[in-house]
Amino acid sequence: METQLAPAPDVAAVWYPDNPRVDGSRGNRRSYSSPFPKSAFDVVPQVDLEDKFIPLPLHARDLFDEMLPRELRLRVLSALISLHEADHEQLKKSGKWSVLVASSSKNRWVGRNRAMRELVKLSRVSKLWRTLVFDGQLWQSVDLRAFPAASSNFLASLVELSGPFIKNLDLSGHTYLSPTALIDIAGDLCVRSAPVVNFTYTQLTAITLQGCTALTTQSLHSLLIRSPFLRSLNVKGLQAVTNATFDVLVLCSHLTSLNMSRCINIDGDGVCAFGAAVMARGARLALKELWLCGLAMVDDDTLATLGKAAPHLEVLDLSYCRGLHNSALEAFVSCEDDEKAFGETVSLTSRQAGRDPREWRRYVRRVTALRHLSLSNCIMLTDTACSNLAHSVPRLEFLELAGIGKTLKDDGLVHLLGTTPFIRKLDLEDASDITDAVLEVLTPEPAVEEESPTSSKKTEPPQPGHALEHLTVSCATNLTNDAFKALIRGCSKLRVLEADGTFISGMVLKDFVRQVCERGINDAGLVVVDCRSVGERSVKDMVVNTRPRKGWRTWEARKLGYLDGRDGEELKVGQDECDEKRVVIKSFYSWQTVDAVRHMRERKKKANKKSQSASGPLSEPEDGWKLPGKMRWWPSSRITSGNNTPGEDSDRDGCVVM
Repeated sequence: METQLAPAPDVAAVWYPDNPRVDGSRGNRRSYSSPFPKSAFDVVPQVDLEDKFIPLPLHARDLFDEMLPRELRLRVLSALISLHEADHEQLKKSGKWSVLVASSSKNRWVGRNRAMRELVKLSRVSKLWRTLVFDGQLWQSVDLRAFPAASSNFLASLVELSGPFIKNLDLSGHTYLSPTALIDIAGDLCVRSAPVVNFTYTQLTAITLQGCTALTTQSLHSLLIRSPFLRSLNVKGLQAVTNATFDVLVLCSHLTSLNMSRCINIDGDGVCAFGAAVMARGARLALKELWLCGLAMVDDDTLATLGKAAPHLEVLDLSYCRGLHNSALEAFVSCEDDEKAFGETVSLTSRQAGRDPREWRRYVRRVTALRHLSLSNCIMLTDTACSNLAHSVPRLEFLELAGIGKTLKDDGLVHLLGTTPFIRKLDLEDASDITDAVLEVLTPEPAVEEESPTSSKKTEPPQPGHALEHLTVSCATNLTNDAFKALIRGCSKLRVLEADGTFISGMVLKDFVRQVCERGINDAGLVVVDCRSVGERSVKDMVVNTRPRKGWRTWEARKLGYLDGRDGEELKVGQDECDEKRVVIKSFYSWQTVDAVRHMRERKKKANKKSQSASGPLSEPEDGWKLPGKMRWWPSSRITSGNNTPGEDSDRDGCVVM
């Protein structure tokens, strides 16, 4: 029987030469050669555990969380946001911000949006940092327009921790926001009131839900009814908005801005009931801005009630109200004797009111605070509507009357424009029957220099057209070049002139460009599309001071292919489209320049590919290994999956579907 020797107590080896299984004999059986070292120096003696080296533990103190108070930590995170905004502004002022730089995926989010992404990333460090990042002091304004695909979980977490502090909520474009999620958000936004008070409310002052098409009326009202301090509301295009929404808004006595354009489930009866409910309490609406584009069933009673209930209205949008008549606008400015205490009024003669001058009746009109009035595409209106508004809108700066057509004549326009000395923008597109009389009333007379500077002179009121910046007279074929020239030379602030479809000549085009350059006006533009009197030579003569398009440097404009002089492409064609000192000329020939730039870029790209292929195969790396014959089937650049939650890295490498 084979015996085995016991191992030595102080030796860690287990090889014994007398073992017959490891005697090194060779035969048909498997070899069992010893893997252990044979040298005595390789034998490691056993040691006690007490003699082993144990590293001393090092505890690094977290100075940010342990030493700084919470207020200072919040101040540091707040500085992160302001630094991102300041860095972006400094980059734009330095001249290094160009179209190619803005088109990079790294600059998709800049300024405040990038800071928000960084904050959300920091919230993943620990639970303590999560509560710190989502502190309400950092999220008083929640603007998520740049992240329309933000997850509901992120939004719920944000509102849950910082809800009572939020004052501005902007969820534009969040089409996947469900009604249940909005109801939960409304509950989390509420301030925790005392137990004895059975009423919860939010501190929201501005709400924007444009594009949230999945909402219902109940979910929308659950948020509005808890927002008594609301000042601005934008629910443009939502089907959830009904006439009952106006009943809820009666509780918002501080509401100054309301946008309900393109809401198909509201009509003039809802607006009328809204104003009547407020006046029944002896109060007036605080509204200053009201957008009701596309409102149906607008009659005289609707605008009469609106004129009485909203005396502070400055912006009114009634465009695309197909049923709006001239009499409705007259009812809007008409004033009774018992209403004079609520605002300024003016007494007009029949001639001043646009009526028969043989009448001896006096007309009392309300002097409104309107600065912006939009009546575009109200096809039932005529120039009589302009006469009804004369002397009632002396502070008017923006007037939009596009799409009305031939019913817009000179008489009413001249009457109205003569009483609006502060007009800055006038849109008369498709008013094909207007003549030079309209341009003449907008052309201020040249100032006469005084002979003696010490002589006293009474201050004259401003003339209409002295502040004119933007004029649109497209399709007005009765306008002459002399009237255009006088307007361009008389209106020293004129920046944009849209005269497509007219008989404007190339000489007027050159005169406009020269005047703008001499005055140093930036972002000027002239539209002469379909103008047969403007030839190719006129456009090419002013190519040094013009550009075909008005470009801007953002990530969203990357596919438009603007030509930026800061990029230094050296295409030898085209003009710098991002130079604000150049005048934008939109014509048939300027669009050819855009096509030439695109073709030159494609040609240069093909030439670069040919030069790379002609230079031979790829160079061999320094370590000697060779590249495989086939190209890799995944892209070298990273692929993004769209607008995700701020802070979620969506730029992971992915495969290309073959």
